[in-house]
Amino acid sequence: MSYESKVRALLATARIANVPSVLSNLAVGVVLGSVLSEGDFRWPWLMSIAVVLFYISANFLNDWKDLDWDRKNRPERALPQELFSPRIYLTIGSLGLVAGLILAGLYGVLALVISLILVALIAQYTWIHKQVAWSVIPMGLCRACLPLLGFSAVLPLLEAPVIIPAIALLIYIVSLSLSARWEARGDLPAKQKWQARGLLLGAGLLAAGLPLIAIPSLGWLGLIPFGLWMFLCFTKFQSPVPAHVSGLLAGIPLVDWALLLPMGFLWYQEGLIEKADPVFLICLLLAPICFICGRLLQRLAPAT
Repeated sequence: MSYESKVRALLATARIANVPSVLSNLAVGVVLGSVLSEGDFRWPWLMSIAVVLFYISANFLNDWKDLDWDRKNRPERALPQELFSPRIYLTIGSLGLVAGLILAGLYGVLALVISLILVALIAQYTWIHKQVAWSVIPMGLCRACLPLLGFSAVLPLLEAPVIIPAIALLIYIVSLSLSARWEARGDLPAKQKWQARGLLLGAGLLAAGLPLIAIPSLGWLGLIPFGLWMFLCFTKFQSPVPAHVSGLLAGIPLVDWALLLPMGFLWYQEGLIEKADPVFLICLLLAPICFICGRLLQRLAPAT
């Protein structure tokens, strides 16, 4: 197989199309922490590298653990095709987690503790996710850790507001993961389909909960792009299951935007940030940019 094909296989293993959503999740915590700290804004570049390493490493470890299952159900993946040895995947995944822990630990004790919890959740999910139905919960908790890590990169203690987007991501990922379980088995059963829709919409409403309480006149603003994309996922992209799951994965940043977009306008109105402030620009632009990038990257490598 050509060098280019091997690179594409590695990008598929890394689920490169989902990496922009990881940065979007981190940004929610960074922005909330920055506004609450009232200090000068600084983007935590090393923490950004850490969370990307956590995500990519987890995917390499998952494919390493799933080799026997993939031989039967996903033979197009790199390991079943014997493009690389399982030991290489195990090494990449393990070293990536260690490097992520080192980088995250540079931001203090809280960041290190959350990172250790995240790594433990990755290990648990990797080991059990093909064995028990509730394994979607540790997977969702992995995503929920990302806003917390963003917050911990700015402030040394967690505060209540950042818990809301973390729980919203947990619910969204749990629902998405339940749908993804049917990827190799055909269309979603009607019962699971309606359960997933309810959870997905609930995640968006929860993410918008803080701005809806703080500024009812604008709090719904972020729900518009989220709702429109969910409508497309429930209609145009509802079948086949891989297309549906890919659409939902691309939509993860829109969960963040349901909070960031209206809160950006609220903070601007209250004089906490200015139009040229990086925080304001992140609130307005980062999530949709991550959404677009994720969707474009799905053309390069599959998101699942």
